[in-house]
Amino acid sequence: MADGMRREVKIVWEFVMALVRDGWLAAALLGMLLIICAAEMWHQRQLLRNNQQRYWWVLTATNMYVFEYLLDADVINLSSRCARLLEVPQQIYQYTLVARYTRDKRMQRGMQCIRQVVHTEEGQTLQVELERPDGSFGIYRAHSHGFYDERGQLISIVGLLVDITQEVQEERNLRTRAELDGLTQIYNSGTIRHIVETSLRQRHPQEQSAFVMLDVDYFKGVNDTYGHQVGDRVLKTLASGLQGAVRAADLLGRLGGDEFCIYLPHIPDKGFLQKFCERLNEVARQQLTVERAGCACTISVGAAIVHPEDDFAAVYNRADQALYLSKTKGRNTNSVQV
Repeated sequence: MADGMRREVKIVWEFVMALVRDGWLAAALLGMLLIICAAEMWHQRQLLRNNQQRYWWVLTATNMYVFEYLLDADVINLSSRCARLLEVPQQIYQYTLVARYTRDKRMQRGMQCIRQVVHTEEGQTLQVELERPDGSFGIYRAHSHGFYDERGQLISIVGLLVDITQEVQEERNLRTRAELDGLTQIYNSGTIRHIVETSLRQRHPQEQSAFVMLDVDYFKGVNDTYGHQVGDRVLKTLASGLQGAVRAADLLGRLGGDEFCIYLPHIPDKGFLQKFCERLNEVARQQLTVERAGCACTISVGAAIVHPEDDFAAVYNRADQALYLSKTKGRNTNSVQV
């Protein structure tokens, strides 16, 4: 680039000298001015080029991916990392046409991401999930910023993607640990109460649902006789068996100690609920054996049909009454309140 500049300056200088020889002093001064301006423009281009190189280098050293959309030229320029991530060329000419008519599946995914970021309102953030070239998936936070000329016309949009996969995963893990019971890995008391309460408020007036409570018969004696390690093993084994017994839409949680609950949305009738409770008793008899749980145990079950006006406290109290009735009948059985 420097050799080219020297050739340009030499040509202009020879032109100026010719003007001087012919007595064209004013023209010579103008020529000198042109040389100074050309040298300054070259210097500014070098500074810009160096700044751009530093800028792109910083981007490659971070978890950011950047591209720029030049509106007048309808061109997209991408950093090398961004191009590899989106699996598109580093320069995309006639972006509008390519985005509309490309049939390459990978190109379509990349262009869709670019389009989403370009149309994100300034100051807003967008979270996108992208398939990486290695087949894994990553989560990225996207921003965009518009640049305007002196007349206020939008001339370019810079899009930025930041890899937040690890951050999101850590947040999900923390949320999961906060929602689940540490021993049984089902919903803890606070979570199950909140979810059931929300489900009761949102259910359709004509929907029939039920709430089931159960606990381990003589569980205190299990802890006193065999120790708390066996007691914990009983609870974990029971929770695992209950997970296999419920439907996908049912909500299972541990209320505390040896007490569990299940919310069943969309049940057809009381007969379905009665059979479900009988199945829970059978599951417990099969799972809570000496071989699997460290000692043989049974459970008592109480269930209540949800009434239209019920909140969590109301349906909990009726199911608890049904559970007490099962205990008075000798335990290892179930009772249903309509």
